[in-house]
Amino acid sequence: MSTPKITFVGAGAIGLPMAVRAAAAGTVTVVDTSPERLAEARSHGLHTTDSLSAAPAADVVLVMVATAQQAESVLFGPGGVYETAVPTAVVALLSTIGPAAMEKIASNRPSDGPTLLDIPVTGGIPGAIAGTLTLFSGGDTAAIEQIRPVLESMGNVVLAGPNLADGQAYKIVNQLLATSQLVVAAEALAFAEKLGLDAAKVFEAVKGGAGGSWMLSNYGPRMLSETKDIAARVDIFLKDAALVGETATAAGYKSEMIDATVAVLEKAVEQGLASEDASAVIDVYRKGA
Repeated sequence: MSTPKITFVGAGAIGLPMAVRAAAAGTVTVVDTSPERLAEARSHGLHTTDSLSAAPAADVVLVMVATAQQAESVLFGPGGVYETAVPTAVVALLSTIGPAAMEKIASNRPSDGPTLLDIPVTGGIPGAIAGTLTLFSGGDTAAIEQIRPVLESMGNVVLAGPNLADGQAYKIVNQLLATSQLVVAAEALAFAEKLGLDAAKVFEAVKGGAGGSWMLSNYGPRMLSETKDIAARVDIFLKDAALVGETATAAGYKSEMIDATVAVLEKAVEQGLASEDASAVIDVYRKGA
């Protein structure tokens, strides 16, 4: 697959920079329903269309949507991937949907259709822009190796396991860390403010120490800023945290940390912050969680 034709479904805040990175490995056509997102994709030199049926036959189909329901629609709906893609294509689902949803999707795929891979990613918008995402890759190893150059254009490939949903399981562990650390970062900086400290100075003092984290370093400055550009919405973090909780329950595992995290994120949604950047969760503590 020297110069593969790539269809990238979902030109959202993280999807578009991933598609731009993927263009280093092949010819990319972006599929999205938003004229604004398609115009932005064209500004990066990418081909675009608003429907899969209008996209050129692809060697690789990358799907980056927000929810399991959207993934099912893109894959199995009218004019979806399994209706339009050639049987020799490799389809990689990059979304975070949880192991149970991935297993359902895997069970519904046609046996004579394109190969499906489970490859959720982590690293956020900064990682998508820089091409330094981590891609938790589950499914047929030969298919992963077949499209490795495409995957590596977006970041580091981690072989999670040979089964579909292995990638999701890795991502769920990651999201236990990420969602809880977001909430802890918000609580810590709000605590600094409550103590009468300059929270910005506290942030600089602690971010590189034992109490530091990727979430603190990346979301802390936005928590303390009056202007919060949207990198990832509160409701997306709640969706992921809830997936962690559901997966833990299904496994018979009690995770008190994720229960507490979900409670704070639900409070943020109740306060009208669902569509705000995740850094806005600090307002839950400022108002008294």
